[in-house]
Amino acid sequence: MTLIWLIVWFIANNIGGHEPLIFNPVNAWAGTLILAIALDLGAAHARPRPKRPQ
Repeated sequence: MTLIWLIVWFIANNIGGHEPLIFNPVNAWAGTLILAIALDLGAAHARPRPKRPQ
């Protein structure tokens, strides 16, 4: 998810207007980056672990 975000931001930044990532205050691009990172971490946490054979 974060890699997809990076590709979309890179294309939008080169084709559209230059929009830097600002974290104080958080702009829309930085907010969506934080959301993408949170979704990646949440998905890794929510996946069930494979059961070990006993």
